[in-house]
Amino acid sequence: MRIVCAAALLLVVAAPAIAEDSDSKWEFRHRVEIRGNYRDSDHLRLPLRFQFPGSFLPPGQTTGFLETVDAGRRVELSVAQIRLDLIHGKNFVAHAQLRAIDKHRQNPTSTDRKIDADELWFRFGQKPDFLERPDRTSLFLQMGKAPKMERQPIRLLESYGVASTSFNRFEDLQALVGGSVGRNLYWRLQLSNGNPLFFRDANALAGDNGTPELRQPENPNPVPRLKSGFPILYNAETESLFFENDNLQFGQGLGYRWQNEAQTFGYDVILFHYKRSLADEVNLTGTFYGGDLDLLNGPFDLGGIALRGRNKEEYGGRAYVEWHGLTTIAQFTKQHLAGLQREGYELEAGYTIPLAFGWIQSIQPAARVSGLTNRFRGDATKFPAPSIWWQWTKVDAGVRVGFAHNFDVTIERTRHNVGGPPVKLHMGETLATVRFRI
Repeated sequence: MRIVCAAALLLVVAAPAIAEDSDSKWEFRHRVEIRGNYRDSDHLRLPLRFQFPGSFLPPGQTTGFLETVDAGRRVELSVAQIRLDLIHGKNFVAHAQLRAIDKHRQNPTSTDRKIDADELWFRFGQKPDFLERPDRTSLFLQMGKAPKMERQPIRLLESYGVASTSFNRFEDLQALVGGSVGRNLYWRLQLSNGNPLFFRDANALAGDNGTPELRQPENPNPVPRLKSGFPILYNAETESLFFENDNLQFGQGLGYRWQNEAQTFGYDVILFHYKRSLADEVNLTGTFYGGDLDLLNGPFDLGGIALRGRNKEEYGGRAYVEWHGLTTIAQFTKQHLAGLQREGYELEAGYTIPLAFGWIQSIQPAARVSGLTNRFRGDATKFPAPSIWWQWTKVDAGVRVGFAHNFDVTIERTRHNVGGPPVKLHMGETLATVRFRI
């Protein structure tokens, strides 16, 4: 009720600005996006000290493993989605992004919903994208399932770094209020359900952990097609499309954006903060592992990680810079989880070279380095994924070739440097993506 009252108050405040836009026409936009991949994932298998029940393991196997999710060479349809926008001038947008397939967003496992709404929100007032600025001091209200305020505006590669995967890759159900002071300084206040804490592999596919087939008495000793991967903790996609009263998250952001008149140089910098209480358990589609504290406590109540309290807090910053054909994105996030601390960084850059060579319109080489520092350790005999406290550095490099008719191809290679496991891990992956936009 308090959220609804606050929304009504803000609509009254924003009404004069919306009224000035009353002469604008309604506009409907749609875009279909299809992506196909060639993926080559190096095979790696690491035995675990954690003792799984015998019925969880394949026939004849006595030890569990962390293992590459789907090793080898694969050709797959990775994304099929549609984006719909209903727009009235600058001051109203209703947006939906619906998907039928998105293999790389399997959240948290491959048995997640096959058809889902990645984004579903409406907005009153001006909220400029990228380096655009409002005409003057502005105010907006946005409600629904939407990206986090600090998420990078555009992606130069199809893969993700370990920092963006951990903290801001997935959307949350939120009520977001914001605006600008003048044209450049802007602010954000947010109330949201908060993304549930879970774990997934750091490469393209999430991996399957706690899938229902492991606990089917009629089918003991299953041999799952997709393996566990080498999971890291991450903020999973919210499952609900309605606000929940328990464990609501409060967030704030303060940013500054600027661009020169020639639009050859501009930047956008934002500082952010989120805080909520971790739930005892969050039920997630596709796994019998619970999110939040239930995940950190480990299966079978063994208590593999020492926790203190239930506080979940994140703060950090993100910078986005454009200079002629060069695009650079840097971000840093520090997170506290029930007394556990970790932090992540990411630096990504790419340079667009325009071309007029037949169908080829541009070439954009790009590179990214990202890292995750976990300042805690657990007991590997009591927790099934010791990878969540390892130290991660991930390097991605590739090139995107833009063709005519909204078609592009991205080829990239991933390498990892992981500190903590007893042996050196070779977790490389090659990803080639063909993308069509209609």
